[in-house]
Amino acid sequence: MIKIGSHVSFKKPNYLIGAIEESIQNGANSAMIYLGPPQSSFRVKPSEYKFKEYLENYKNIIKSEDIIVHAPYIINLANPDKKEFSTNFLIEEINRANYIGIKYLVLHPGAYTKYNKETALKTLIESLNFVISKTENVIICLETMAGKGTEICTNFEDILFVINSINSKRIAICLDTCHIWDAGYNIKKYEQFKKELIDKKIIDKIKVIHLNDSLNDLDSHKDRHANIDKGFIGLETLKKIVHDKDFDNIPIILETPYIEGISPYKDEIKLLLNK
Repeated sequence: MIKIGSHVSFKKPNYLIGAIEESIQNGANSAMIYLGPPQSSFRVKPSEYKFKEYLENYKNIIKSEDIIVHAPYIINLANPDKKEFSTNFLIEEINRANYIGIKYLVLHPGAYTKYNKETALKTLIESLNFVISKTENVIICLETMAGKGTEICTNFEDILFVINSINSKRIAICLDTCHIWDAGYNIKKYEQFKKELIDKKIIDKIKVIHLNDSLNDLDSHKDRHANIDKGFIGLETLKKIVHDKDFDNIPIILETPYIEGISPYKDEIKLLLNK
């Protein structure tokens, strides 16, 4: 079964109800939300989420396990200076996600800023081990990054190093098509790319996919999303991912830009599902 959706708004007064209704209107059977502003620590109490109303109306249309939570950008588990704040806030965010039965939380692995990559990877591993020890249920999906600035986990070797070092079923991968393209992985050579996922034992660790075209060419390290079939990756490759049986039942989430203030998701989902 293809599971596909998009980032949708999670805001007052309707919160979860509003997010799911927007997703349904877009023809989606999955969704991704932030539990508050991505650049802020402001959060409302989970009692305001309208979870009971969601259960009464929509739990069988879009299941809670198909609602993805994206961690805010203020979290940087790889920076020793931000480690304490980031781990504590992520623990709180996972507890909020557990309130509505979330299965997967997507996390940017972080950046090393004034440190170095080795220190950042070590700090990320320590931070994730601590977070896992203080939480339950939610699987943390490390997002593949484009490589802008001092980002870490911009290649499969580093992300596998982190996952294997932690050795927990609660650490997985979110594969972002724009990011891996910008990082230098030519997904337009799809069979070759797919073979790499299998040979490196990455494919079984992918639990969420962010499906975006890219405004920039291969290996640009820019991270600028383009609308579906409006970038360098193209519709043909992105449809191969959507219709790949190996990605059945994995939530595929669009994060493409609004067009003149209007959501593109209904049209893009229809375009991608049309064989």
